[in-house]
Formats: sequence, structure tokens, C-alpha cells
Amino acid sequence: MESAPPLEDRDKDKSKLGNLLKANVVFLVFQVAVNIRNPLVTQYLYKRYSDEEFNNSTGHVNSPNQTSQCYVNESDPGYMLQEKVQENTSNCQTILTVIGSSGAVISCMFLGAYSDFLGRRVLFIVPLAGVVVKFWLTTVVIYWNLDVRYLYIGEALQGFSGGYNGVILASYAYTADNTPPKNSRTVWIAVIDFTTYLAAAASQVITGYFIKNLGYLYPSVTTALLMLLSLVLVVVLLPETINSDRRSQYPTPVKAVKNVFGFYFSKDFGPKRSLFLLSLASYFILYFSQSGVYFVEYLFQLNLPFCWGPELIGYFNMALSLTRQFLGIPVIKLLHMCTSDPGICIITSIIQAGAYVLHGLANTDVLLFSFVLPNAIAGPLFPSLRAIMSRMAPAEMQGSLFAGIVLVNIISEGIGIPVFNEMYNASVRILRGFAFFACAGCQLLSAVIIVVFLCTSRRSVDTDTSSVVGINDNDIKPGLIIPQDTSITDTKM
Repeated sequence: MESAPPLEDRDKDKSKLGNLLKANVVFLVFQVAVNIRNPLVTQYLYKRYSDEEFNNSTGHVNSPNQTSQCYVNESDPGYMLQEKVQENTSNCQTILTVIGSSGAVISCMFLGAYSDFLGRRVLFIVPLAGVVVKFWLTTVVIYWNLDVRYLYIGEALQGFSGGYNGVILASYAYTADNTPPKNSRTVWIAVIDFTTYLAAAASQVITGYFIKNLGYLYPSVTTALLMLLSLVLVVVLLPETINSDRRSQYPTPVKAVKNVFGFYFSKDFGPKRSLFLLSLASYFILYFSQSGVYFVEYLFQLNLPFCWGPELIGYFNMALSLTRQFLGIPVIKLLHMCTSDPGICIITSIIQAGAYVLHGLANTDVLLFSFVLPNAIAGPLFPSLRAIMSRMAPAEMQGSLFAGIVLVNIISEGIGIPVFNEMYNASVRILRGFAFFACAGCQLLSAVIIVVFLCTSRRSVDTDTSSVVGINDNDIKPGLIIPQDTSITDTKM
């Protein structure tokens, strides 16, 4: 009769529910603040540029909290000014994104790699501090009606601290620390994403009413206070998950960079290197397209043929978020009964492509709202892909792995937003929904890459529990080898 596994091993196979719940409380507060601020800033910029163009050129004055006024007749002088406002808002968003992304590329890489040794609390605190400063600077700009270019300062500061992407990195790494490399990790990584949707649902309508009834200042103050609260919660609530022995030793900066990129280029990972590259390529294409089209959606809704105001935009975003929140985990559980995570990625990529085609074809409010359901069903796409990569990586390198994933987030967002903004500007008068059709094509391309990944993983040798991966880290412990105790396609509990 076999003896029962040691208590320590059994604990490693269980999720640490208390830590996960605390981390999600922090993440929920953080995301509520972010999801109030994003539409707030977009609509504030639109309002500022609208006031500038119309007041200077036509004498037209919008009401204090009105985001836009649609001009249908192309011969109307206001129509051309309206197009100019769209372009100015789009360009400003592009500049803000590039500034923030440039600093975050370096900071997130080192924060993620060193968090495997210094601890996850540092990985939360540093970027949160940068975002707190950025949010308060935004409030100052709104309060004193300063030049919008002062927003660039806050964007630069939060970028060099890791900012939004740094907090995302911390949340994924912390989740991986507290879950075994099984289906439960996929679910809890999905919970992070669906916490984002819950926060968005709770904040979008609030933002619409705030803007309509109270202007832009009070929502901005609210976001700054919420962000400060999330920083306090990290200090008070979150326990450290990195062993103190590892915190006494850490790699050189060069080795830290190698740890981040080693999954894709180091021979130590053997046949899994090609699998990491395929999954990363798929992830890049998905994030490039979906983040790139994000701000285009606001411009799409603010102008013809919809001419939505803050309230209706809030209702739409609330519907998107709530459906993903309520359908996301059940869809994962349902699909896990008949397929693996790569299969989930393929299925949901195709569904997401169909959703974006529907979005691009929409010319009425009803058609635009019909985008909500298929978009929600495709919700497990990103969590499943992240879980695949996390299970292939050693437990001691989760921070480095997610640092690489967040670098892809930053780079793909930094490229995607300008590309899709320019695509929208170039095609808005010819085919307004073209950017969404392009996004749909990217989803299909990602599905093809995952099919190749799935075929390659089934042909690979030693990609299951018997393989070992040497991290070849002479800066830490000579000769250290990490057992690969996870299977790529085996997702059974």
C-alpha cells in the first residue's frame, strides 16, 4: 500500500484561497479606479479639443459636461471641425500611450525578474505608487484647466515605475505563486481578468452620471483616492509569497534580463522553447489588435451614426463587463470538460473574430449591442493562453515569465493603439468599421498559430512531468535544476 504524499506536497497542490482573495480585493479597487479614469480622460480630451475648435472657429459653446454634438450634414462647417476633434483626441491618446509604454518596457522587465527574489509586495508597491502620482496630476490638470500636455508628465512617471502593466504583472505572478499548475491556475488567472470586468461594470455607468451631472473633476478625485486605497491595501493585507532564502540572493541585471527572455531563446528549455515562441506570437497578435482597437471603440460610439453620450457609453461598457463577468468562468468550466486550454484558445479566437466583424458592421444601437454576447463568450481567450505559458514555466521563474508577457502587453499596446488610431482616421470616411474587420483578422491568425502550437506540443518529446529544465544560473546556485512537473496539454486536476 502506497503511503500518502507528504503534507508539504499536498499543500503545493492546493490553491491558497485567502491570499488569492486578498489579492483580488486589491485588484478590484485598482481596476475600479482605472475603469473610471479611462473613459473620463478620453471624453475630457474630446471635450477640451471640441471647446478649442468650436469656440475659436464658430462661436459654438457646448454645455459644460457635454462630450460631443454630432453634425450629420457634411456641408456644415461644424462637421469638419468635428472630424478635427476626433483626430486631435486620437493623436493625444497615441502620444500618452507611447510615453507611458516607453518607460514601462524597462521597468516591468526588471521588476518582474527581481520579484522572483525580492518578493511580490515590492512588485505591487512600486507601480502602484507611480499610478497614484499620475492620477493626482490628472486631477490637477482638470481642476486648473491646464494645458493637456501636462498629462505627459504623469504618464512618464507612471511608465518608469511600471504603472498599470506593473500591477497586472504583480497580480498574475502572485496568482501563480498561490495556485498549483493545473486547471485551477487557469481559473484563477481568469478570475483576475473577470475582476477587471466586474470593476468596469461597477464604474462605467457611475462615470457617465458623474460626467453628466458633476463634470470631470469629481470622478478624477475619486479615481485618485481609490488608487491610493489600493496601495494602502497592499501594505496592510498582502502577505509575501517568496521564500526569505531566495530574497537573500538575486541575479545581476544581465542575468535578470536573460531570465525574462530565456524561455524563448535559451537552449535550456529544449523543445519547449518553440512552444513558448508560438504561444507568445499568438498572444502578441491578440493583444496588439484588441488593445489597439480599444480607444477606437470610444470614437466609434461618440460620432456618426451613433452620437452616444457618456451615459449610453457607460451602459454599453457595463453590459460588456457584466456579461464577461458572469459567463467567463462557466464557459471555462464547460469547455474544460471537453477540451484543453489550447482548444479553448482556438474556439474563443474564432468567436472573438465573429464578434469584431459584427461590431464593424453595426450601424444602429441594437446591432452594436449585439456585439456584447459573443464578446463575453470569448472571454476565456487571454486567461487560457496565459495559463498555458505559466504551466510550462518553472515555479521559481513565474515573475520572469509574466514580466515577458507584460513586455508584450506594453509593446503590442504601444504599437497597436497608434496603428489602429491611424487606421480609423484613414478609413473613417470610407468604411467606418474597417479597424474592427482588421482586428477580426488578427483573431483568426492567432487561432491558426495555436493550432500549430497544439500539433507541435503533441509531437514534442519530454514535455511532460519527466523533463527537467536547467536555469543555468551561476549567480544564484551553481548547478541548480528545476523539475518540470507540468504538462502542456494535460489539464486534468
